[in-house]
Amino acid sequence: MLTFQSNVRRLVNTTFQSSYGGFYNVTNFNFTGQLNYRYQPYGNVSMRVDYNDVRLKGEYGTEKLFLVGPRVDLTLTDKIFLTTYLQYNNLLDNVNLNARFQWRYKPASDFFIVYTENYLPSTFGSKNRALVFKFTYWFNL
Repeated sequence: MLTFQSNVRRLVNTTFQSSYGGFYNVTNFNFTGQLNYRYQPYGNVSMRVDYNDVRLKGEYGTEKLFLVGPRVDLTLTDKIFLTTYLQYNNLLDNVNLNARFQWRYKPASDFFIVYTENYLPSTFGSKNRALVFKFTYWFNL
């Protein structure tokens, strides 16, 4: 395994990791990389890439798995946050959009609104979508 991580305290930082070897009963080559830009105090923008070359034993062949996606984390106030990412997955032939709004109305107590949608990459036709509301409250007994 080979790993590199730059200084995360810098405005621009990066992480790379690569490995080759056994994975259950197959051989896998993996490369993961992420580039981050921190825009203080408002948020973070990043781009992540994950590649796996899985080689199955015998006549089962190989599979190349590829994920890529940008992510944006915004701090709108000290209690309101927005996180959005887009991800392409070649194995599922899917593009996923996920957006999460978070309101921290008390310490350890949050209200979330999450929207997610999956698309066909060729036409961007919608496969499915969901809107979820989540409420958490910390009981300090």
